[in-house]
Amino acid sequence: MKEGWVLIFSAIEEYQARIADEVLKQNGIESLVVRKQDSMFPSIGEAELYTPEENVEQAKEILRANDLLE
Repeated sequence: MKEGWVLIFSAIEEYQARIADEVLKQNGIESLVVRKQDSMFPSIGEAELYTPEENVEQAKEILRANDLLE
């Protein structure tokens, strides 16, 4: 992961992280989904959503407003 990027969201289902990623991008927030796969079972793992440190609070507010983050 790039230096200065912060994990703001994770989900077991990749599509959930992709939805959150798209919502952030539509609001002008740079973000990146990283898929963490199990080495023995590639279909198992979680997807993590990262954003640059300076965008963390705004990104979390946007995700909360869209009921994607508690």
